[in-house]
Amino acid sequence: MKSGILYLSNGDVKKIVDLSEAVAITERALGDHGAGRVTWSAPEDLAIKPQTGWQSWVTGCALENVAGFRIRSIKAAGGSRDASRAPRGPRRVLMLSDREGGEIVAMMDEDWAHAVRTAAAATVALKTLARKGAPTLAMLGAGDTAGAAVPVMATAFNLKEVRVTSRTPESRQRFAEEIGKQYRLNVKPVDSTEAALDGADIVISATTTATPFVKDEWIAPGATVYSIGKNQEFDNDFYKNCDKFVVDSWLHCKKKSDLDRMLKEGFLCETDLYAELPDLLTGKKPARQSDRERIFVRAIGLVNQDIALAEWIYRRAVEKSIGTTLPF
Repeated sequence: MKSGILYLSNGDVKKIVDLSEAVAITERALGDHGAGRVTWSAPEDLAIKPQTGWQSWVTGCALENVAGFRIRSIKAAGGSRDASRAPRGPRRVLMLSDREGGEIVAMMDEDWAHAVRTAAAATVALKTLARKGAPTLAMLGAGDTAGAAVPVMATAFNLKEVRVTSRTPESRQRFAEEIGKQYRLNVKPVDSTEAALDGADIVISATTTATPFVKDEWIAPGATVYSIGKNQEFDNDFYKNCDKFVVDSWLHCKKKSDLDRMLKEGFLCETDLYAELPDLLTGKKPARQSDRERIFVRAIGLVNQDIALAEWIYRRAVEKSIGTTLPF
């Protein structure tokens, strides 16, 4: 480990992150979770959650060689952007410490790294569960996470068409132009969720909505759906009617607002869960068994994936002499 604390700005991180490598790191991190090789923080998170304005969260874990914490601010309504004012600093910061000596070794603006990690987790799940050769992606949402999800997905799938829809025509048009040009992808803005989903093989939903907006009957046979949003994005019926309901971690994911409510209401129970993603990666349970299965993945995102990616970024930054070293 390098002497001193290495600070990495979001710009530094963007110079280092490799999209394909992020998928491999995230897949290994899911395996570590499934094998019990992660030490989670206790309590699981520390949160300040006013009903309006900004909420603050701290989550962390320890891996074999490194421990870390994420500190992030999000809007109570969802999202980490405030269009009414220019950002005055990062709203997501990650800190790493060396497990051998306990020293803090790195701090980084985690904005891009988190978006890439979230996209990589979706890619791992969809590689495991989607139909072979799935060429059409429906992207619901056009924010930062979507901006990472589409190019990361393109490292694993030969995407012939990406359909993006969002709250405003301007945002989806801008997304289609920028992402399509930067990554040489066929990205089409569409006016409605139903149009985006029509015949789509893969669906990623990454929105800040507080109200479910996707209907069960819009999801075609054979589609694989990955829901990232903080709040419920799909109507209740899809949770029950999908052929396989999968989560990244039941322990963590059942605390999400939608699952917590459905469990308390008795609408869902643990037996409705088909599998956790690590069980599918290791072959403990079969993944897709029919081209007509509709498979729904509800993800919370596990902090060990963020810490694993951050450690990789830190080591590459040291090798490349990127970042600003703060002396002890």
